[in-house]
Amino acid sequence: MRNGDSLIDARRPFGITTSRLAVLVVLFAFGAILESVRLSALANPAIWGHLKVGGWILDNREWPHTGIFSRSANLRWRDFSWGYDVLAAAVYRMLGLRAVPGLLMAFRVVLAVTAFLVAGGRRGNFWIAVVLSALAQIPLFSIGPVAENASVILFGLELLLLLESRRSGNFGPLCPLPVLFFVWANLDIGFVYGMGLFALFVVVLVVEQMGRTSNWGWLGRHAEQIPLARAALVGAGCALASMVNPYGHQGYATFWSIQTAAVNRELPDFAAMKFHQPQDYLVLLLAMAAFLSLGLRRSRDLFLLSLLIVSGALSFHTQRENWLIICSAVAVIGAMGLRRQGEAKEERDARWGRPVLAVAGLTLIVVLLAFVLRVPCDRNSLLSKAAAVFPVRACDAIRMQKLAPPLFNSYAWGAFLTWYLPEYPVAIDGRRGLYPEEEETNYFKVMNAEMPYQSFAPMSQARTLLLDRDGPMGEALRSLAGFHVAYEDGISIVLLQDQKE
Repeated sequence: MRNGDSLIDARRPFGITTSRLAVLVVLFAFGAILESVRLSALANPAIWGHLKVGGWILDNREWPHTGIFSRSANLRWRDFSWGYDVLAAAVYRMLGLRAVPGLLMAFRVVLAVTAFLVAGGRRGNFWIAVVLSALAQIPLFSIGPVAENASVILFGLELLLLLESRRSGNFGPLCPLPVLFFVWANLDIGFVYGMGLFALFVVVLVVEQMGRTSNWGWLGRHAEQIPLARAALVGAGCALASMVNPYGHQGYATFWSIQTAAVNRELPDFAAMKFHQPQDYLVLLLAMAAFLSLGLRRSRDLFLLSLLIVSGALSFHTQRENWLIICSAVAVIGAMGLRRQGEAKEERDARWGRPVLAVAGLTLIVVLLAFVLRVPCDRNSLLSKAAAVFPVRACDAIRMQKLAPPLFNSYAWGAFLTWYLPEYPVAIDGRRGLYPEEEETNYFKVMNAEMPYQSFAPMSQARTLLLDRDGPMGEALRSLAGFHVAYEDGISIVLLQDQKE
């Protein structure tokens, strides 16, 4: 090679040519562009609750401790996603209803970047990381503009730090974790998964230390060993940081009660994947590829193997947690790819300065253009998009006719009603930990005609009922004595119940 060529190569940032830069911009911006076209965020039921509660926090400058906006306002309720609620409400006050798709567009960019980094994209794993990030985004598109995105991103960042610490044997990458958990615990209750990940990390360190002492030949060895005492100290710091929030340690107990609630069997998100959709098979493919990559490398890395087993068990038990196996599989495949390439030199990382700025700037420009050009400014246009899923016109009719409270509503519409029809406290909504488990269970029994509506107080005492037009209860009550139709459209029906003497 000529000396001039060597000099050019030395000055060229590692791995970033013009074509690769373009690939990264497309990779990071694609999900946001797709959202600007589809506006799927407006069909998400949970975002409306985030907007309403966040607005309440900004107005009252305090954290909610009871079931605001509900007929059960006297019951205790803790908002463990208060930080995200405030963020969403603040963006909404700046951008109006455009904030809803805007938030999801931003999340999709950050998710794509996180997956790329976790797969080792900055350390010589470029094309593998590009493919993994692209594949991971497809099943993650099902996550709306909700606080769960924060858990996916921060779980990925935690994995990145833990794997870097194990790779180098350096304690330094663990130091930012307490700060990460402080932020996480104030954004989403999913921080408990992050604590579980760190606990697994420490347990593996203990087992590996025992293996070194006892000379267990079956256990994979690492060139470096992280000091166990320091790792435990960081773990204690993470646990304390996770309790620096308005509700202290209560997040752990609430998380456990939610995960073990009997009513979960009635909620689609808590069911196991049914493999009726292509993205379910993609999740399975990623998990299988991760196990295969360990086998092909004959790896006995106890942490990576345990990570796949635990995250797989959780994800395939409950489809709403499939992001756990997605993040874990991407990290494992990326780690095995780096080992095959002999671990890219760390000097290469330092040469990403200008390319990173270029990719970030171009991605930001592309996403902003998509937001400005594709997301309507008109509130009515956006609201009409939401009206395809939520009872916008029915709420307008209730408000215009000044129908008598109390209101009984469908579970799936509860959060939207707190935002769009706040003058009528809802009978039920998707906030977990607010309504007694028996009341939630009885709601689904009534709606499935498994028990008489007269025995369910929120329904029998309601004067106005807003139900799914094609649901079994909406069809049954419209022809029942004591009820008459006040409004009806393609998705909803409003019934008035005669007041009993």
